[in-house]
Amino acid sequence: MKVYLYLVFLAFLLSTAATAATTDTSEDIFKGALRYTAQVRTTLPVPFYGDRKGSGLGAGFVVDAGRGWIMTNAHVVGRSPSRVEIALHGQDFSEATKVYVDPFLDLAVLKVSNAADTKGIEEPRLECDDIPPVGHPVGAFGHPWRLQFTGTRGIISGVTARYRTELLQTDAPINQGNSGGPLISLDSGRIVGINTAGIRGAQNTNFAVSIKYACRILQLLQQGQDPSPPDLKLIYFRDMDNRKQLKVARSYAGDGTLKLLPGDVIQQVIGVDGTVENETQLLHALRGRLNGSSLKVLRNGQEAVVSGTKLPMARVLDSRGVYASGVLFGPITIRDANEIGARGLMVHYVESGSIGESQDIERSDLLEAVDGLAVPDVDALYARLNEARKTGRRVTLTFKKLAGGDAMFSYAQRNLLIADLRIIGPQPAAGR
Repeated sequence: MKVYLYLVFLAFLLSTAATAATTDTSEDIFKGALRYTAQVRTTLPVPFYGDRKGSGLGAGFVVDAGRGWIMTNAHVVGRSPSRVEIALHGQDFSEATKVYVDPFLDLAVLKVSNAADTKGIEEPRLECDDIPPVGHPVGAFGHPWRLQFTGTRGIISGVTARYRTELLQTDAPINQGNSGGPLISLDSGRIVGINTAGIRGAQNTNFAVSIKYACRILQLLQQGQDPSPPDLKLIYFRDMDNRKQLKVARSYAGDGTLKLLPGDVIQQVIGVDGTVENETQLLHALRGRLNGSSLKVLRNGQEAVVSGTKLPMARVLDSRGVYASGVLFGPITIRDANEIGARGLMVHYVESGSIGESQDIERSDLLEAVDGLAVPDVDALYARLNEARKTGRRVTLTFKKLAGGDAMFSYAQRNLLIADLRIIGPQPAAGR
């Protein structure tokens, strides 16, 4: 009986010790996150399509202390010109600049204005090789609802490419203010993802960008290389049955570029380990390898190798537009614009209460002409509007609008008085 009681007591002690060890590990992991996680405060006055005007607070985390680099979501800092400030725990906010904003993944790299802010901070370990399996315990760290430096926990629930990019799915609570913060393995302490979004109204259905894809971008930046993904001019079939298959629906690639055909199933980037199941994996495999890489595809039931030039997507930090009378005009961002013969510029944003709004100009309107003449780019539009502004003349803008009903489009002409004219984004070089 004494032996039995001793064994029971010993089992209880071991169980208690194991539980305590697990708890202590999680506590240490969150303490570490407190040191390398930052607050990211953004003010965005004029948004390009996909962004929103306003200010907000998100999170980020140190990825290169020596360079003063912080990683976060693109939607936290905006793909439009914005003012960004960063504060690590116990520090005041200071201005930061955008080093890189990805045009595909919801990811951005920032640089603090004073490298001393990150000096001495131990960089977190990143899980650059593997995606954690379903059931893996994770913790989300950030500033939900402005409750700064808050940790929550859950598990990896799955991996999905349903929302265009591949994302980790987790039931760890992710709320407004968590975006851009680290999703951390509570086993290894490594960062496995960047907290990104959740489905409003759903119970604990949240998403994160896998750090595996962010690592490639970071490594290329540290090597001084352009991490931009290629602009393949492709539209893919939706993988509605989760077959994990990347099949080409439309190709708008020009002569001499990588020429894929509708129906091609992309299987692999030759020379890169692993097969391709979605667009995120394809672009990941091609980052830093735009020259000289080839694709293995399944074409009409036969394997084929396709080669060709691959140009990078347009740099987000080079985005430019023309703001006039409360309307922001910029390049067309519709991926399949060729299907409708769209060329030139579109409306990205209309300011509430502006002259433009009073003329019923709407976001996504396609600008076909100014005073009957096409305007191919931002500089041409600015020049045309500036001439009218100098004389106080109104311009006639011709728009193509999405309609519905028995016609896909409707057309409208509006007479606009030009006020508050300026370039948004990088200014033209002197002499232009």
